[in-house]
Amino acid sequence: MPVADAVRTSAGWRSAGPVFLLLCALLFVLYRDTALSMAEIWWRSETFAHGLIVPPVFLWLVWRRRAALAALDPRPSALGLLALVLAFAGWLVADLAGVQVVRQLAFVASIPALVIAVLGWRIAWDIAYPLAFLFLGVPMGEGLMLPLMNTTADFTVFALQAMGFPVYREGTFFELPSGSWSVVEACSGLRYLIASFTVGALYAYLSYRSPWRRAAFIVAAVATPVLANWLRALMIVLLAHYSDMKIATGVDHIIYGWVFFGAVMLLLFWIGSFWQESDAVEVPAASPAVQRSTARARLWMTAAIAAVLLLAPLALNALFDGRPLPPAPAFRLPAVLDGGWVRDDGAELTDWRPTFQNPDRVHVVQYRRNDEVVMLELAWYGKQRQDAELINSRNFMIRQEHEVWSNVGERITDTPLHPVRETQLRSPALRLLIHDWFVVGDRPTTSSVRAKLLFARDILLGRGDDGHAVVMWTPQDAEGKAARARLEDFSAALAPALTGALAP
Repeated sequence: MPVADAVRTSAGWRSAGPVFLLLCALLFVLYRDTALSMAEIWWRSETFAHGLIVPPVFLWLVWRRRAALAALDPRPSALGLLALVLAFAGWLVADLAGVQVVRQLAFVASIPALVIAVLGWRIAWDIAYPLAFLFLGVPMGEGLMLPLMNTTADFTVFALQAMGFPVYREGTFFELPSGSWSVVEACSGLRYLIASFTVGALYAYLSYRSPWRRAAFIVAAVATPVLANWLRALMIVLLAHYSDMKIATGVDHIIYGWVFFGAVMLLLFWIGSFWQESDAVEVPAASPAVQRSTARARLWMTAAIAAVLLLAPLALNALFDGRPLPPAPAFRLPAVLDGGWVRDDGAELTDWRPTFQNPDRVHVVQYRRNDEVVMLELAWYGKQRQDAELINSRNFMIRQEHEVWSNVGERITDTPLHPVRETQLRSPALRLLIHDWFVVGDRPTTSSVRAKLLFARDILLGRGDDGHAVVMWTPQDAEGKAARARLEDFSAALAPALTGALAP
């Protein structure tokens, strides 16, 4: 590189580098709650512990490109400012609606937007893969857990039946003559999938230069853990069956699973090494000269606009956040409902309750019709805010690996009134059929995404963001038809009374 170019490039970085670092520091200070929310999940969750390595790996990947970056002259871009507007608009809407994962995604998206805005497209393109790698630090993917559990159970039962074993299945539970099994959350393979995807994405970047080879390896890194988890589950059942349930039935089956997963991943990387390409770092030609005074003026203008964009969502959020908590509903449910349902204040059906984080008002009541019993819980949130919101990952029917209750399965099903989420729980003493749904304003829904969007819309339109959950449960027989009909009949009888019950 000619000396003049080196001096010019160094001068550009001496101005743009500190400005970019200052704006990054401002971003992390102003949005520290969002950044810390990710770090807290990394620290406490085994599923998302990989996030702890994402920031240092990102910095290392950028450091590897230092020679190439030094040859490029920073050039602020107005398109980066537009990207910042979109990122912070997403953050504001997500914060108002209480959608933590979207808030975190928007926060991470603001980092490449800042790179484009202050340093320019060429520099952002040179480190595009490391910037994309940052998104792997966002704790997301829990929605895949139930489908992964179901597909693992599908494969295991199918393989066992193909091998001649008599199998009785109920949801994710199945029984062999030698013992009972269930595919629980820890056996879903989600941890394997996330770990494999993260490591596979890093390996693809370091081992290949062709985008097609990188994409092919990442696809393999996603498919392999899913298939490996199916085989792992089958292997565990067979080991326990042929050892008279002496091995692979406790903690050791988790150990066997990780050993098997590790061996499969090593095999994947070994096969991938045959197509490895040179990892030499290319140094692009230096950028053409830009008039110094014009470049500095553009840089400072971009920095000023970016700083305003950083502050604007917090200022707007403060305006919306000042909304008072509306009066709590009285929950005046009638003693007698249509259809012969009478409120029963005697011994409750069960001490099981759904889990809701910090609702503003909760009401639990039991109704009886002859020998039929239905319990009802209403959980009301007058204002959506951190750790007190209707849609939250910590609101659930039962926690993972509950010591008494097991989740047999859940699905969205239609009823005469509206769709509901149907969940089946079982314990050694009782089976329950549960119907639940959310209500935002007066709109029932089973979709967390739709509920969040409705909250965001109502807040922006000044309608408030109160909402509640309706959960009803009843004893379930073997097939569940009678319990399902009972809940539908009770729901129809309850519907006219709910409007009055939710009045202040």
